Amino acid sequence: MTPLLIAAAVLAVAQPGHGFAPSNNLRRGGSNSNNHFSVTSSPSARQMFTGIVEEMGEVISLETKDDMTLWDGTKGSGTEMSIKGEVVMDGAYLGCSIAVNGVCLTATELDFDNNIFRVGLAPETLRKTNLGSYTPQSSKRVNLERASEIGGRNSGHFVQGHVDEVGTIIDRWVDENSLFFKIAFPYEFMRYVVPKGFVAIDGTSLTVCDVKSDGPDGENWFTFMLVEYTQKKIIIPSKQVGDTVNIEVDVLGKYSERAWEAFVPKMEALESKVRELEAKVAVLEGKEGGASSKTVSVQQGEVLPKKFQSRAEDTGVKPEKWVRTDQEFYQKTHNLNTRDNRDSKGTDWVRTKQTFYDTNY
Repeated sequence: MTPLLIAAAVLAVAQPGHGFAPSNNLRRGGSNSNNHFSVTSSPSARQMFTGIVEEMGEVISLETKDDMTLWDGTKGSGTEMSIKGEVVMDGAYLGCSIAVNGVCLTATELDFDNNIFRVGLAPETLRKTNLGSYTPQSSKRVNLERASEIGGRNSGHFVQGHVDEVGTIIDRWVDENSLFFKIAFPYEFMRYVVPKGFVAIDGTSLTVCDVKSDGPDGENWFTFMLVEYTQKKIIIPSKQVGDTVNIEVDVLGKYSERAWEAFVPKMEALESKVRELEAKVAVLEGKEGGASSKTVSVQQGEVLPKKFQSRAEDTGVKPEKWVRTDQEFYQKTHNLNTRDNRDSKGTDWVRTKQTFYDTNY
């Protein structure tokens, strides 16, 4: 199985890492006693993302609380974000996954009256993404996408919602109706970024244009462009040089690399065994040809070196030859299968009666 097929097989059974659909059906419109957030009627079969942004949402709040109830009933601190979006609320349920600027987040509370959902932001999420800078005061909007069904239509590519690192816009320019961006990106991830390959920028599936990777201490960047239609549907055109974007490289590249890493040691071991066998064959050939084990190359039609000639050639004795028409049987006849031409055991041809020029057996 090729690394690509291995990667596709893993993706086909992948499950989101940010929660799962509840087993019980919860009635839409039911609310708790503290706020207007409610739950939905039924879970969907959606699991991953495609990078096709469905709408731009508005950040309503970003706050850190010190009185959050933890899994064991104790109190702790944590960060929550509330976002307003209409499309992503359709079919939403508690525990469903929604991509916010390319980050797969779990809906913890839902307010269908105001089309607002709430998500939790883990410390790792805040370290790896730019969501911590999206406060209501910044007036920044976010890209939103609901998880899609595995096996359904995918107009983008496989997007997990697991951001690898933040990139920085270092240049942008207009090319007729296209808008180009140049992104600085850490060297450790550049091996997954290839020309004409996929990359998710703030949750948007885009095609890489140019790539430059000069090592840990050199320049490391890539470019992409937005067509006119896409410019109107996502938040990236509103960003300027110096702003950051969430980047997720193509996961198929990661799975292929891991599969290849497992394959290489086996291939190296096989090549080592082949070299070992070749060395043994060279020694054996050297012993048979003379004292030296050095391989001698002889072209067709050339005379073999003397040390490789047969012993018969060294002594002047002609090598034995076997000619069918010169063989002697009991009686020379065209019909060798008659009873008279067989020995006492019925054998048609007797080896001891054959003559090879001057040698009898």
